[in-house]
Amino acid sequence: MHPALDCMCQAYAEALEPLTAVQSQAHPAGNLDRWNAQQVVEHLLLSYRSTIRGLEERLLKGRATQAPVTPQHEMMWRRYIGAGVFPAGQKAPPIVVPGQMDAAPMSGLALTSSLRTDLETMDGLLDQCAAKFGPRPMASHIAFGPLSADQWREFHCVHGRHHLIQLNYTISSTTTG
Repeated sequence: MHPALDCMCQAYAEALEPLTAVQSQAHPAGNLDRWNAQQVVEHLLLSYRSTIRGLEERLLKGRATQAPVTPQHEMMWRRYIGAGVFPAGQKAPPIVVPGQMDAAPMSGLALTSSLRTDLETMDGLLDQCAAKFGPRPMASHIAFGPLSADQWREFHCVHGRHHLIQLNYTISSTTTG
């Protein structure tokens, strides 16, 4: 796996692996409107799987996206991902909102395993697309437009760091006194 994605996965493992299945279901301060640890992971898995579907579609079609990178896409990229931050206060798009996977409560170890599996799948497809389409944008993101393999990795790292902060807060507020 690409070192940046592997590093992010390791950070999630450190946070998640001590959790029991019961602990992974606890909401911060008992607020059911805030995501618990398993919901944070489900959101990430849904985002990886959305990327996986887009990459598989590009490989099946045998060509990179033909969509243009617009000035709006470039501005959004520079403002957020290029600056290493994720847009705060935005609601997740419906396609990646937790509650779609209908999974039983999972331990932190199981959640970590799911993250690693999907990250490895996505990273492998990014490598395949880069080999086939080169360094140009290959598949489109809903907000940031057409992205190259390196940009997809950067997006997922920035997105992952954003939710790691959320996850660490969730864990600390539900496992301490």
